[in-house]
Amino acid sequence: MRRRSDGGKDDGKVSAGGAQGGSDVATVVPPLEEAARGLERGERCTLCESPQHKTLLRAKGRTVIECRQCGLRALSPMPSLEQLVAINEETVHPFFHACLEDEASYRAYFARKLDDLQRYQSSGRLLDVGCGAGFFLDAARERGYEIAGVDLSPVPVAYARDTLGIAVTMGSLYEFQAPSDTFDVVTIFQTIEHDPDLPALSAELFRILAPGGTLMVTTPAADGFVARVMGSRWFGYRNVEHVSFFTRRSLRYTLERSGFEIASLEVEHGKGLSPKYVLNRLINYYYDHRTVIRNGLRLLHPIMPLLGKAVLFEPWAHLYAVARKPLQPSSAGDIPSHLRERTPEGAPQGAD
Repeated sequence: MRRRSDGGKDDGKVSAGGAQGGSDVATVVPPLEEAARGLERGERCTLCESPQHKTLLRAKGRTVIECRQCGLRALSPMPSLEQLVAINEETVHPFFHACLEDEASYRAYFARKLDDLQRYQSSGRLLDVGCGAGFFLDAARERGYEIAGVDLSPVPVAYARDTLGIAVTMGSLYEFQAPSDTFDVVTIFQTIEHDPDLPALSAELFRILAPGGTLMVTTPAADGFVARVMGSRWFGYRNVEHVSFFTRRSLRYTLERSGFEIASLEVEHGKGLSPKYVLNRLINYYYDHRTVIRNGLRLLHPIMPLLGKAVLFEPWAHLYAVARKPLQPSSAGDIPSHLRERTPEGAPQGAD
């Protein structure tokens, strides 16, 4: 399993691109020098708190570093949750409406996720974190689950409440304040990469899940083929709402560090998407988002009828993990031995 967007060469190459869409410029910074700079600045990994990291790349005016200990890739500096909420408020409207137009694709994708879930947990109380418009919750309700949802954005929350009749809570998972061991299932689809405090998030997910319960996670695959080929131009790095970028190694570390047992962890290709949805995403990822979100859809709208109802294959790989909360609690701070013994230079690598 590769960890670097340059195809695996650990030569310290950094792709620097301006926020206004300027051309990428490659600079070479020796990895050890970069690690030393990190130590001097006192920066630590947001997940494992190691001070040893390297600058991986720059995309859309943001710097991504990679921890040498746990492999997590994250923004430096890390924005606050309040800053991320403000960004979401700027970008939510056009993409929310595009999601509504792609409802059938989402529902087909979520039906497959529910098929998987029922192999692990066929019923019970289910919480969807970052539930959006509520399509997954609506489908889970039809299969007999007792559902609840939480989302930061008022636009999809209003839709879930008013159109689907789902009692979704608006706010963060931390504000939700569910009692411990409440849910038999917790799902968090395409959301974990938005949270600036991964230890707090994963600990809260673990706390609210009942012993023996199931956690389902999806997130963009930073070690997928497309991400490695595209480097700094990969959509995951250019999405202004993403602050952490996961490989199979770092997602496994994140979950196991909190006490979860991994049942499966794989790379998947997800939904079929409409041309309008894909164009909306490309606008956001590859142009200045504030300018083009206001004007891009209006300019591109005339070509939509030419594409009809075509369905485009989604080329971007995602990580898909299913994890369980053990029936018996582990001792405090009990991290699996293969994680405790991992060294920066000799870290075991998972299978591609």
